[in-house]
Amino acid sequence: MSTAAARAPATVTAKNSTDNVTYILGLNAYHADGSAVLLRDGELVIAVEEERFRRIKHWAGFPAESISRCLEVGGITGADITHVAISRDPKANLLRKAAFALANRMKVSNIVNRTRNLRKVNDMRGPLAESLGVPEPELPRIHFVEHHPSHLASAFFVSPFDDAAICAIDGFGDYVSTSTAIGRGNRIEMLERVSYPHSLGVLYTAVTQHLGFPNYGDEFKVMGLGPYGSPEFITEIRRLVTLRPGGTFELNRKYFRHWDEGVEMEWEGGVPTMGRLYTPELERLLGPERKPGEPLTPHHENVARSLQAVYEECAFHVLNGLWERTKNPRLCLAGGCAMNSVANGKVRDETPFRELYIQPAAGDNGTALGAAFQVWNQILGKPRGFVMEHGYWGTEYPEADVTPVVDARKDDEWSYSWVRHDSEESLCRTTAKLIAEGNVVGWYQGRMEWGARALGNRSILADARRGDMRDLINARIKFREKFRP
Repeated sequence: MSTAAARAPATVTAKNSTDNVTYILGLNAYHADGSAVLLRDGELVIAVEEERFRRIKHWAGFPAESISRCLEVGGITGADITHVAISRDPKANLLRKAAFALANRMKVSNIVNRTRNLRKVNDMRGPLAESLGVPEPELPRIHFVEHHPSHLASAFFVSPFDDAAICAIDGFGDYVSTSTAIGRGNRIEMLERVSYPHSLGVLYTAVTQHLGFPNYGDEFKVMGLGPYGSPEFITEIRRLVTLRPGGTFELNRKYFRHWDEGVEMEWEGGVPTMGRLYTPELERLLGPERKPGEPLTPHHENVARSLQAVYEECAFHVLNGLWERTKNPRLCLAGGCAMNSVANGKVRDETPFRELYIQPAAGDNGTALGAAFQVWNQILGKPRGFVMEHGYWGTEYPEADVTPVVDARKDDEWSYSWVRHDSEESLCRTTAKLIAEGNVVGWYQGRMEWGARALGNRSILADARRGDMRDLINARIKFREKFRP
């Protein structure tokens, strides 16, 4: 993303009157990484993710807690909301969905599961009215914005670019897995789409599952495992996908279950889950699957490295195809695959693009942001004026709220206590001394980060000079694999 030293304001104060003020509530609901954002006349007020309040990673369902925080920070009531933008469109690509299901004889149970999920998205008026505290007949206008246009809007409309090429790559949403576009002013023109079942996100997730990481969102673990290996399986993994002219691609049907059977998915009320994506043919190609918890071997490291290499080949093929169509040196990226920071760091080397913008919540959490700005800029036709220059858009809590929480824990095993400092310099000197002595410091300030990365306001600080510090944090604080950076 564009870097800046600025921080979000310490508090957000509502205008004295909501007359003639347009409030847009953007939602990612009944999908992984539920989230909500609030715009006031095209300016972002708050952006939050439901997982932070539910304490469940990638929480899927209706983001009621996030909506409550949006109203609280915005200083408004639900009756003040003018538009609601939802980053799903149950009616999008219906003919393509039906034709694929009939042609490939998908399991009835999977069709029923997907239909039930789409019905919840379509019938959101009840929970929305409850969260906003208004009767259903008085709900504001609801806009269903297709998943990939929401991704594209989340990347471009908050960028510093007047015009740019735009690309979104993910697993799939509303039956699309990859989309490219050109953005000019307050308009986005779609150029190319790759539809289900072909998906680079599915490719990465399938091999991630094969490597023994079954949980939703585990792909970043494989990205972190790859540098320990060598690309010895690059020829094998290239068999999974074929690059096509113009920046498109196709998966090899024999290696993927979702093609013929569909895949079990759960997007409601908790941890999102996704069934196994690969067929036994993948095991014949790459070797036996690793069971979760089994030791990681050089074989697994080599498969991870090879997967990353092939993914990069495919992603840069898509981006170079986009360059050929736009010849625009500026690029905005979104979609879950835009969280692949290893690939992101190579864009300038592997493509002609010279300027790159990725907002912090590039995954499905960011579709709430994109849906809201799609309504403001493209549907309402308002000019652009907001640029996201930092990631500090969440909630914050003053000392008066923090004190009783700490005091309640003062007698437990961690023996919390207060030490007050008269100046920021004193605080920083004390913190630096603690870190140098080998302590691990939890650093809390200002508004919570928007997106998956801790950017200094909710961070763990430790001495990077100590060779054992990474293992200590992974084992005792984050409870994660030893290879993780």
